[in-house]
Amino acid sequence: MAKRNKLGVGIDIGSKRIHLAVLKNGGDSVVVEKLTCVDLPSDAIVDGNWMDGIALSETLKKLAKDHGLKGKEVAVAVGGRQLMIKKISTDDMSDAELRGAIEYEADANLPFNINQVSLDYSRLQQDVDGGRMEVLLVAAKNEVVFDSVEPLYWAGMKPKILEAAPFAIQATLTEAGYLDVEGIVAVLHVGFQSTEVMLYDMSQFETSRSIPIGGKAYVEGLVRRSGYGFERALNLLSRETHTEEEQDTLDAVARSVGERLAEQIERALPEYLGVLAERPIHKLILCGGGAELPCLQSAMRQRFGIEVEVANPFRKMGVPGKDVVVPEGGDAAGYSCAIGLALRSMSGSMPGFNLIFREDRPETKRASYLGASAVIPIMGVSAVLLGILIVHLNQQSSLNALEARLQTIREETDLYRDKIAVVEDLTFKRADVSARIDVIRELDKNRFARVEVLEMLAQRVPSLTWLTEVKEAATPSGAGLNVSGVTSSNTRVAEFMTALLQEARVKAVDLLVTQQSKVAETEVTEFTLQVTIPEIEMQVVKPKKENLIKKGAEAIKEKNKALDEAKKEAGKH
Repeated sequence: MAKRNKLGVGIDIGSKRIHLAVLKNGGDSVVVEKLTCVDLPSDAIVDGNWMDGIALSETLKKLAKDHGLKGKEVAVAVGGRQLMIKKISTDDMSDAELRGAIEYEADANLPFNINQVSLDYSRLQQDVDGGRMEVLLVAAKNEVVFDSVEPLYWAGMKPKILEAAPFAIQATLTEAGYLDVEGIVAVLHVGFQSTEVMLYDMSQFETSRSIPIGGKAYVEGLVRRSGYGFERALNLLSRETHTEEEQDTLDAVARSVGERLAEQIERALPEYLGVLAERPIHKLILCGGGAELPCLQSAMRQRFGIEVEVANPFRKMGVPGKDVVVPEGGDAAGYSCAIGLALRSMSGSMPGFNLIFREDRPETKRASYLGASAVIPIMGVSAVLLGILIVHLNQQSSLNALEARLQTIREETDLYRDKIAVVEDLTFKRADVSARIDVIRELDKNRFARVEVLEMLAQRVPSLTWLTEVKEAATPSGAGLNVSGVTSSNTRVAEFMTALLQEARVKAVDLLVTQQSKVAETEVTEFTLQVTIPEIEMQVVKPKKENLIKKGAEAIKEKNKALDEAKKEAGKH
């Protein structure tokens, strides 16, 4: 086994909480040095995107200060739909040849240009006789990488590794001994807004999917069924004791959400969970903050007929450090990703990837330092001496030449001031035309998305329901629609909301208005729904900027005209 570092720090930034795990190398085992979990404000992070960057930064700063992480190297993760993982097959080649060809292979297999992503790769199995091999590519867009590590820099920490979440969880479960079995093991990392479904075969990664159903679906179900506010429903879900009425409501919602999640998982992985699956799944492990959500385990057992177990990341670790309380059950499973990141930060034999920009990766910096140490003894002194000699011989003459050139430029500027103003005016007009073109492009963006959304609404409308108005509108969670219509009863409204929530692109559905009225002596229900669909970007035309350069040019012309008139008046006298 490769040697581990003395200390490893992992920070798992979720949509609802931040988990911190600090592990220490205890020789034969790993010891927990620090554990903590802090809540984030509601909707501070949605689908991995910052909604409240200030709150996130302040939370990380306080975390770093309270636990002495200033200047420490840490590991973080990126996952879900922001992550691209792809197995590719290519001709067998050496490691050096693969390094040279990987960008070409990535450009051919990833949906984005190679310059738009940060990637890492690993060689997999080889077909020696066939001359082929498999390579696992992992990539994330550059803006995702920037958003993932920048808050840590602001908080005074040093991001060392940006790991793909499935491989951080793989490190945790491997250390805990969950993956040392024959056959396929499925892992559900249940978060607040989504669930990551990962499959491993003998500790080797097979595939992963992101399902847009998590703990928030339970909360939204309670809001719809009982009429509670969001915070009250969230509190009900987290409480251990309930009234009989609350328990009945919670059980009904939990069964519905659990069955819906199981159905989505089965649809996402038909080759493993279908009727004719050639490689069946033998065991299912639950981890993440939602591992012990109500009815989740029973729904999975009933749907797939396999063993279901909640992960305990600490079960094979040494005695924890002083004042460290190791959680149990679902609370322990919530640290699965943070523990894996800390293990990756400690290095050792844990497999994984690093999506931090290549120039910021430790191995790149180390190579740069080694190269510099080899060159300095030979070239450094000579370069310094040569530079000093050149500066000494040419300093005065260079200064004189620059002074003369500066004076010439000043004189030319005075002569051609009006022409310069005209050129600046033309430059501004060119920028204005470019801005108008950008507006046209912005208006053109996502035009097909709206057609698809209208088609989706048409397909999901229940019987005896008619839509009267569909209008784009901002929602608390992003862009979306206000959908108004008329139906026969409140039951049809609830049926319509449930149908919309089954769409992957729909993040939330809220009831804004419902009222009874009559149409042609018939009792009807008028309603307005607020549907959150982030992929529909709101079209905002920026106001035209004031032409400050043109105004400046006109002011210069007026000043020159006034000076000419003053000179003429002085000449007359």
